Amino acid sequence: MQGDVLIVTTLSILAGVVGVFIAVFLYYIVQRYPKGSREMLEVWNAIREGAKAYMSKQIKTIMSFTLGLSITVLVVIYAVYTFAMRIPSDIALKEAILTAVSVLVGGASSIAAAFFSMDASTRTNVRVTEAGKKSGLEALKVSVLGGGVLGFSVYSLSLLGLSILFLLYSLMTGALAEEVEFRMALDALAGFAFGASLSALFAQLGGGIYTKAADIGADLVGKIEAGIPEDDPRNPAVIADQVGDNVGDCAGRGADIFESVTAETLGGMIIGWVLYVLTGQPLFMVLPLAIGAVGVISTVAGLAGILSRRRFREAFEPFAFGIVVSAIISILTYALVVYLLFPLQSLYMLAAGTAGIIGATLVVLSTNRYTGMKSKLVQEVAQAAQSGPAINILSGLSVGLRAVAEPIIIIAVALGVAFYAGKNMPLPGVTDDWLTDFIKGVFGTALATRGMLSLSGTIMTLDGAGPIADNAGGIAEMARLEEKVRANLDPLDAVGNTTKALTKGYAMASATIATLLLFQAFIQDYVARQVGILELNTSNLLEAMRKFIDYIILLKPDIIISILIGALLPYLFSGIALKAVSRAAFHMVEEVRRQFREIPGLLDGNAKPDYYRAVSISTEYALKSMTGPALLIIITPLIIGVLFGGPGIGALVIGATASTIPIAIMMMWGGATWDNAKKFIEAGNLGGKRSPAHQAAVVGDTVGDPLKDTVGPSLHILIKLLNTISLVFIPLYFLWILHAVI
Repeated sequence: MQGDVLIVTTLSILAGVVGVFIAVFLYYIVQRYPKGSREMLEVWNAIREGAKAYMSKQIKTIMSFTLGLSITVLVVIYAVYTFAMRIPSDIALKEAILTAVSVLVGGASSIAAAFFSMDASTRTNVRVTEAGKKSGLEALKVSVLGGGVLGFSVYSLSLLGLSILFLLYSLMTGALAEEVEFRMALDALAGFAFGASLSALFAQLGGGIYTKAADIGADLVGKIEAGIPEDDPRNPAVIADQVGDNVGDCAGRGADIFESVTAETLGGMIIGWVLYVLTGQPLFMVLPLAIGAVGVISTVAGLAGILSRRRFREAFEPFAFGIVVSAIISILTYALVVYLLFPLQSLYMLAAGTAGIIGATLVVLSTNRYTGMKSKLVQEVAQAAQSGPAINILSGLSVGLRAVAEPIIIIAVALGVAFYAGKNMPLPGVTDDWLTDFIKGVFGTALATRGMLSLSGTIMTLDGAGPIADNAGGIAEMARLEEKVRANLDPLDAVGNTTKALTKGYAMASATIATLLLFQAFIQDYVARQVGILELNTSNLLEAMRKFIDYIILLKPDIIISILIGALLPYLFSGIALKAVSRAAFHMVEEVRRQFREIPGLLDGNAKPDYYRAVSISTEYALKSMTGPALLIIITPLIIGVLFGGPGIGALVIGATASTIPIAIMMMWGGATWDNAKKFIEAGNLGGKRSPAHQAAVVGDTVGDPLKDTVGPSLHILIKLLNTISLVFIPLYFLWILHAVI
C-alpha cells in the first residue's frame, strides 16, 4: 500500500474513532438528566423492556439469515472462480473468504447500529418527559442530545468499519499487480455493503410492521371506537405503540443510514479505482474515505446550531437552522479536503460535492413545505376531513402524488451539475473521449453523493429526536402528568413527524444518486473481471466498458425483460409488506376489542390492560413477516443474472430505480401529510379531538402510517440492496446461460 493511501485511510479511521467518542460523551450527558417519578419509570421500563426483547429476537433472526447467506457467498464465489473461470484455488479461496466475512461483519455492524439507536432513544425518552416539566425548550434540548447519540454513532461506525476493513484487506497483498490487489479488496468490501443493506432492510421492514400494527390497533379501536385520547393507559396497544417508535423509527433508521453511508462510500471508491487505473493516482480511490471526516465535523456544527437557537416561533426552526449550519460547514471542510489532495481538480470536485450538499439541503427543507404543521397542503388535507374519511384519503393521496415532482427535480439538477463538473475535470496524461468523460462524470456524481452523506449525522440527529419526543409525550399521558407538561411536549411530537419525513426524503435523495453510482460501480467491476481477474489492461478495460454500455442501449429482448421485472419489484414488495401490516393490525385490533369487552372496568380506569399480549402480537408478526419480502429482493437478481448476465442485472437495476423513487416519495410524504393533518385538528382546529373531522383524519392517518413508516422507507433500501447484491455475486453472472439464445 502506498504511503499517501495509508495516511488517508488512517485519518478516516481516526475520524470514525472521534465520532464514536463524541457519541459516548453525549450518551454520558443524557444519562445525567433525571428520569422523573415512579409512575413515569413504570411506563419507561415497560417500553424499554419491550424494545430490548424485540431487538434481541430480531438480531438472532437477522444474524442467522446473514450467516447462511455469507456461507452461500463463499461457496458461489469459490465454485465459479475455480470451476467456471479457472482461477487458481488459493486466490479464489482468499476472495471468497474475505467477501463472506465482510457479509457477516456488515450485517452485524448494521444491526449493532440499529441496537445502539434503540438503546439511546429508550434511555432518553423519559428524561425528555421530565425536562418537559420545566419547558418545551428544555425538552427540545434533551431530545436533540439523545438524537445526537444516534447521529454520531451510526455515521462513525460505518466510516470506522469500512476504513478498517479496507486497510486490512489492502495489506493482505499477494504477488499480483497493486491495482488488481486493490480491486480484489474492494470486491470483498462489497460483501460488507451487502450485509449492511440486508440487515437494514430487515430492521426497517420488521420495525415498520411492528410499529404500524400497534399504531393502527391503538388508533382505530382506542380513538375512534372507544373515544379515548392518544397514549391513554387504558389502551392495551399503547405500550406496543411506544415500543414501535423505538424499534421502527430509531433502530430501523439507524440501520438504514448506516447502510447508506457504507454502500455509497464503497461505490465511490470503486469508481475512484477506475480513475486510479487511468491516471496511476490511488488517492482517487480513497477520496470518499477522506471526505468521511467532513461528516463528523459537520455533525458537530449542526448539533451546536440546533442547540444554540433558544428563541423560535415553531419547533422546526432550530432543526432547519442546524441543517443549514451543517451544510455550510460541510462545504467549507469539503473544499479543504479536496484542495489538499487534488489541488488541480479541487474546484471541479468542490462543485460536484457542493451540488450534492445543496441538493440534499433543499430536499430536506422542501419536505417541511409538504408535511409541516404550518403547511397549506397539510391544512388542505385537514379541511378535507370535514367531508369524511374518503375525501380525506383522496386529498392526502393527491398531495403525495404532487410531492413527487419537487424532490426529483432537485435531485436531477444536482445530478446534472455534479456530472458536468466531473466530466470537465482535467486529468493530465489521459486522452479525452466520450467514455473517459463519462467515467469522470460518474465520479462527479460519486462526489455529490459523498457530499450529501456529510449531512447524514445531522439528519440522523433530527430523526432520532422525533420518536424520542413522541415517546416522551406518551409517557406523560400514561403517567397522568399535568396538562402543562403535555402542552410543552406536543409541539415536539408534531415536529417529530416532519423530521422523520425529511429524514426519509433525505435518504431517498441520496439513494437516487447512489443508485446511479452503485450501478456504474457494478458495470466497472463487472467489466474489470471480464477483462481478467488476475491482470489488468487499461485499453481492454475501456473497450469492454464500451461494449457493455452499447449492449444495454440496444434494448434487446433480455434487456427489456429485465427492465420490466425491475419495474415491478417495488410494487410486488410493497404489496407483500402491506399485507403483512394488515394481517398484524387485524389481530391487534381484535385483541384490543377483546380486552375492552372482557376486562371489567378497563374503560372506566378501574383495571389494567394486558400490555404484554399486544406486544407479543406485534413481535410475532414482525419477525414472521420480514423474511418473505427480503427473499424476493435477493433471489430475483440472482435469477436474472444467471439467465441474462451482467447486462440483464444492469437493466434490472435501472427498471427498479425508475419505478421505486416516485412511489417511495409519494408514500413517505403523503403519509406524513395525513399524520400532521390529524395533529392539526387535534391542536383544536376544525372541531378538535373527537369531532367528526378528527375521526375522519384518524382513518386517513391509519392508511398513511404503513406507507410512510413501513413500505416507503424500505423501498430506498431495496434499490441499494439490489445494487450491493449485484456487486457481490458478479462471478455468478458470467454463467449467462441464455447468452446465445436471446
